[in-house]
Amino acid sequence: MNVNPPPTHFGRVALRGGLVTIGAQGFKMAIQFLSVIVLARLLVPEDFGLVASVGPIVAFVGLLQNLGLQQAVVQRKDISDQQLNQVFWISALVGLGSTVVVAGMAPAIAAFYGDQRMSGITLGSALPLLLGSLAAVPLALMNRHLQFGQLAVNDVISAAAGLLAAAVAAYAGLGYWSLVIGPAVSAVVALAAAWRVARWKPLRPDLKVDADILSFGANLTGFNLANFFSRNLDNILIGKYSGAIELGYYDRAYKLLLFPLQNINQPLTRVMVPLLSRIHEDKARFRDIYVRTNWMLAAVTMPGIAALTMTSDQVVALLFGQGWAPVAPIFAWLGIASLVQSVSSTTGWIFICQGKTKTMFHWGIYSSLTTVAAFIVGLHWGAVGVAAAYAISGYVLRVPVLAVLVHRVGPVTAADFLVMQGLFIASSLLAWHAYSWLPASLTGQSDLLAVFLAIALNYGIGLILMLSVAQSRRALFTTLSNAARNIR
Repeated sequence: MNVNPPPTHFGRVALRGGLVTIGAQGFKMAIQFLSVIVLARLLVPEDFGLVASVGPIVAFVGLLQNLGLQQAVVQRKDISDQQLNQVFWISALVGLGSTVVVAGMAPAIAAFYGDQRMSGITLGSALPLLLGSLAAVPLALMNRHLQFGQLAVNDVISAAAGLLAAAVAAYAGLGYWSLVIGPAVSAVVALAAAWRVARWKPLRPDLKVDADILSFGANLTGFNLANFFSRNLDNILIGKYSGAIELGYYDRAYKLLLFPLQNINQPLTRVMVPLLSRIHEDKARFRDIYVRTNWMLAAVTMPGIAALTMTSDQVVALLFGQGWAPVAPIFAWLGIASLVQSVSSTTGWIFICQGKTKTMFHWGIYSSLTTVAAFIVGLHWGAVGVAAAYAISGYVLRVPVLAVLVHRVGPVTAADFLVMQGLFIASSLLAWHAYSWLPASLTGQSDLLAVFLAIALNYGIGLILMLSVAQSRRALFTTLSNAARNIR
């Protein structure tokens, strides 16, 4: 098998890969959105809180599944079969070790929370770690060979299988166990699909790894560990000090708001990292493509997040019912926090594609420390306080520092990074002001109408501001022109 495919026309591959990925990802988002709603109606907040209490601990260990080597396979210009074989066996060994570690931690986790149910949940959550490590190399090869369509289809199939399994289990009365069964089934299906498509076979075990690959992966893993710690300590703290029910509310707000972002950014990263890695030496082209892509990403995501944040009470009532009203203020603060995250999270492309994972690791440490400090401060006011502290600290302590760091690494400038976010923050504020002037007889007529009006205002004002700024206007027209030309 040729593991180093020949260069491909960037624009055409990016467009087609993006369109196929977006289409399939739309199905996956619909499945996961349905999952949030269906499971919320079949289960109780405590079920979500129990699994969410264990989830961060299991997933933290899971970050060691392949030591960042999967991304190294995608990023490297050339890689041999021998190196792939080494990566596979290292990943498999680490995955097995992670599974054993999590299983061994089950009694301690149950003791920490004072709930013996946590022991069984932890044991059941360990299996997907091994399955994920066994799928690392096949998935990396599919990504390296730009098989974006097949990757997206596999994601949809595995997500659908997981939802079906979880829903059936919940309907059968298995309670919180349905939230353990769903991910396990999804991991089995994902593993089988990856190996079926990749058509690559490992050789005899070899645990030696190229020093450059190991260094790249180690720094990336370090960043992932620091980032994950800061992103999930909130669940642990709320579960420990505020209880499973309040954590259940927080978990639903977090999932409802951030899963659309994850389901846009993750597949987009899958497309952009292998493509940008091939042109990282052409700095002007790298900057142009990164900036243009992020203008379009911001235009799609930021007005929508702002609209949902503005109408958090109505959104929660529509999707979950009045019994979940405590989710609304948490949802609103997380919405403010996530408004800029769609763009901020893509800075990883800059670091990874240019081999700057050491810088990325240092940023991860700083981001983690400031986020954890915010969680501790906000915990005094419960889940709402944690969400508020996270949002405020992001704008004050993290976004400005990340802009400076991006500027130093280049070729993207701090102005590039801040202007695209600033424009849509301004459009969100204008839309909020305009919404507040609408008559109560209109916005109070129905929750659905209120949400629709907020969406229309945010996207309408966002488009007007985008057309008024030269860089965003050029990005919009260039993207539309390229799309029309490639489709023909």
